[in-house]
Amino acid sequence: MRNCFQLLVPYPFKIKIMKKIFLVSFVALSVSVSAQDVLKTKSGKPILPAKNGFALTIDAVPFINFTGNLFNGSSNIAPEFLFAQKHPMTLSGLYLKENDLAYRLKVRLGFSSLKNDTMVAKNGSTNPNELVTDESIQKTSAVTFGFGIQKWRGEGRVRAYYGGEILYGVKTDKTTFTYGNDLSNENQVTRNTLYKPGNSIEFSLRGFLGIEYFFAPKMSISGEFGWGPSVESRKAGELVREKWNGGAVEQIKTTTGKASLFSIDNDNNGGALNLNIYF
Repeated sequence: MRNCFQLLVPYPFKIKIMKKIFLVSFVALSVSVSAQDVLKTKSGKPILPAKNGFALTIDAVPFINFTGNLFNGSSNIAPEFLFAQKHPMTLSGLYLKENDLAYRLKVRLGFSSLKNDTMVAKNGSTNPNELVTDESIQKTSAVTFGFGIQKWRGEGRVRAYYGGEILYGVKTDKTTFTYGNDLSNENQVTRNTLYKPGNSIEFSLRGFLGIEYFFAPKMSISGEFGWGPSVESRKAGELVREKWNGGAVEQIKTTTGKASLFSIDNDNNGGALNLNIYF
């Protein structure tokens, strides 16, 4: 039978057949291996996040404490949904450019204005119910931007990750005071009209290395160490007061101190444990 096949099928044609069989087998094996690389639950849900996915990072500690208290008999309260511990009031997340490569993003755009009115008696009035308003207005801002690149290693539920990020933040604070009673010979007090602490600036460049454990489909807990330079600076501030000098209102300006900190050191991201939710 074999001799008949050899006689009926020319040798060059047999080579082509073998090449096709090898190619088909190789493709089938590659598809099989690729399919096995996708980590899934028993119900078939993918556990690891995939390309073009997003993640939101929040503080994991309230959830860990809640779970632990279920087993030790301690009183328990519902866990809180909080910002990541190291950067309060800052949205932190990831965008997966590839299955094992993500962009880190941190954003905070905070602006506030607090007005406080205090009713006081009007100077020189004989009517105790005649009041005027002392007013203070405090305006603050806190802006933070962060960007980084993160890569993973490993294929199971426990994966190592590493990368680098840059962080820049600015905080401002200004309070103005106005008064219902003017200064005069009858109202000789010294009072604040402006308080403006120096603007605070933070800048850091950081490399990091961490561990991430996927305890459920597209949900993980992570912690990390980092290293790099960091600069924190607070500019000189200003305090303005007014007083009655016997014939007119006099302003007194005082400059408040400034401060700065430069460091290059290891860090543990504030001891934070993060809960990452991918979608």
